[in-house]
Amino acid sequence: MAGQYWRFAGLTYLEYINLSGSHLRNCLKEPFKAAAKNREQMFSTYTTYQNGKELSSITLSMPDLAAPKK
Repeated sequence: MAGQYWRFAGLTYLEYINLSGSHLRNCLKEPFKAAAKNREQMFSTYTTYQNGKELSSITLSMPDLAAPKK
Protein backbone atom coordinates (compact mmCIF):
# COMPACT_ATOMS: atom_id res chain seq x y z
CA MET A 1 0.00 0.00 0.00
CA ALA A 2 3.01 2.28 0.12
CA GLY A 3 2.92 4.96 -2.56
CA GLN A 4 -0.85 5.38 -2.80
CA TYR A 5 -0.86 8.67 -0.95
CA TRP A 6 -3.18 10.16 -3.55
CA ARG A 7 -5.99 8.03 -2.11
CA PHE A 8 -5.41 9.41 1.38
CA ALA A 9 -5.55 12.92 -0.10
CA GLY A 10 -9.00 12.16 -1.53
CA LEU A 11 -7.91 12.21 -5.18
CA THR A 12 -8.66 9.78 -7.96
CA TYR A 13 -5.71 8.36 -9.87
CA LEU A 14 -6.47 10.54 -12.92
CA GLU A 15 -6.65 13.69 -10.77
CA TYR A 16 -3.32 12.73 -9.18
CA ILE A 17 -1.63 12.14 -12.56
CA ASN A 18 -3.01 15.39 -14.03
CA LEU A 19 -1.80 17.33 -11.00
CA SER A 20 1.62 15.69 -11.12
CA GLY A 21 1.99 16.40 -14.83
CA SER A 22 0.96 20.01 -14.32
CA HIS A 23 3.56 20.52 -11.60
CA LEU A 24 6.23 18.85 -13.73
CA ARG A 25 5.47 21.09 -16.73
CA ASN A 26 5.65 24.17 -14.49
CA CYS A 27 9.17 23.16 -13.39
CA LEU A 28 10.56 22.97 -16.94
CA LYS A 29 12.88 25.66 -18.27
CA GLU A 30 11.77 27.79 -21.20
CA PRO A 31 12.62 25.92 -24.42
CA PHE A 32 11.20 22.69 -22.97
CA LYS A 33 8.25 24.45 -21.32
CA ALA A 34 7.03 25.88 -24.64
CA ALA A 35 7.32 22.47 -26.34
CA ALA A 36 5.36 20.80 -23.51
CA LYS A 37 2.64 23.47 -23.70
CA ASN A 38 2.23 22.86 -27.44
CA ARG A 39 1.91 19.09 -26.88
CA GLU A 40 -0.92 19.47 -24.38
CA GLN A 41 -3.25 21.05 -26.96
CA MET A 42 -6.17 18.79 -27.82
CA PHE A 43 -8.69 18.92 -30.62
CA SER A 44 -11.71 16.75 -31.32
CA THR A 45 -14.07 16.67 -34.28
CA TYR A 46 -17.77 15.84 -34.00
CA THR A 47 -19.36 14.89 -37.31
CA THR A 48 -23.04 14.21 -37.98
CA TYR A 49 -23.94 11.79 -40.79
CA GLN A 50 -27.24 11.01 -42.46
CA ASN A 51 -27.65 8.31 -45.11
CA GLY A 52 -23.86 7.93 -45.29
CA LYS A 53 -23.22 11.60 -46.08
CA GLU A 54 -21.69 14.22 -43.83
CA LEU A 55 -24.23 16.82 -42.68
CA SER A 56 -22.12 18.92 -40.35
CA SER A 57 -18.73 18.87 -38.70
CA ILE A 58 -17.70 20.74 -35.55
CA THR A 59 -14.08 21.01 -34.37
CA LEU A 60 -13.68 21.45 -30.62
CA SER A 61 -10.50 22.68 -28.97
CA MET A 62 -9.43 22.09 -25.36
CA PRO A 63 -11.15 25.19 -23.85
CA ASP A 64 -14.43 24.18 -25.54
CA LEU A 65 -14.17 20.66 -24.14
CA ALA A 66 -13.39 21.88 -20.61
CA ALA A 67 -16.29 24.36 -20.48
CA PRO A 68 -19.27 23.27 -18.39
CA LYS A 69 -22.36 22.33 -20.39
CA LYS A 70 -25.56 24.34 -19.76
